[in-house]
Amino acid sequence: MSPEEMLKTFPEQFKWESYKMDILSYKRIIFCGMGGSGIVGDIAVCWLENREAPVFSISYRGYGLPSWVERGDIVICTSYSGNTEETLSNFLKAVEKGVDVVTISSGGKLEELSAEKGITHLKIPAGYAPRYALGFMLSKILCLLGIEREEIESLKNHLRSRLKEIAKKGEDIAQRLFGYLPVMYATPLTEVGAFRWKTQFNENSKTQAYFASLPELHHNEVVGLDNAQIRNKCAFILMSDPQDHERVLKRVEITAEVLKRLGIVPIVVKGSGDSYLLRLLDLIYIGDWASYYLALKYGFDPLPVKVIDYIKGELSKGS
Repeated sequence: MSPEEMLKTFPEQFKWESYKMDILSYKRIIFCGMGGSGIVGDIAVCWLENREAPVFSISYRGYGLPSWVERGDIVICTSYSGNTEETLSNFLKAVEKGVDVVTISSGGKLEELSAEKGITHLKIPAGYAPRYALGFMLSKILCLLGIEREEIESLKNHLRSRLKEIAKKGEDIAQRLFGYLPVMYATPLTEVGAFRWKTQFNENSKTQAYFASLPELHHNEVVGLDNAQIRNKCAFILMSDPQDHERVLKRVEITAEVLKRLGIVPIVVKGSGDSYLLRLLDLIYIGDWASYYLALKYGFDPLPVKVIDYIKGELSKGS
């Protein structure tokens, strides 16, 4: 399946399933994953916080687990391949600590170990690059967390109906980014979207990219704009959500004005939809298409990630 074909399947990847866990029976939820599998935990945390869920949740990247994880918590390990070494480390540490665990993968060692240790494993379709399988992984987690069938169907229908418009918007953004370093300025409610844009530009477009978030960037990042030699090599993207704090939205306006005074016309992007989840995934989908079209403009095949493959090969040799 080509990258374009995989991108087009994104709305159809969302499927409601009847399993759910009682999140109120846990003190904390720890989502573990890396790369394209790790972003699902970030989105889940944002979704829970936006719904004011009365349980602490965190997305953890790295080996092992935070020292404070203990019985009464639940660890959700997501690895598309099932072979991500950091996520396997998270899984084994959780089992060692006697913490409840749920795993999500298309197979691999994570599925094997889950079966061996009697851990609940949720299987997703194989054959995708992890970053193109976001919907499969995310819908599993959202169903675990108790999302309603109507919400999943609304999400699917929204993305399906917006596909052509979103793809065209992504293509237009890629045109403006060509030859520049993409810099995303985000807000608290769009920060996870900006992170996804960054990583998609890295992997699909084979280019450096970075993001900063308000209000923190008003205390440091903006001073770097004084350096015209560097700023003229960047293309700036402003992201926000209508539910962001009113002072943050004011800061977005001020940031746009600061950029315009420097002769920069920022690319302003907002997700469309009548709920936070719809807007966030709408925003993410725009970035996915932008990174795809930017790859084509640079003459790259979006799929290969040669440096990542090299690093994995070196690690497989052992210490």
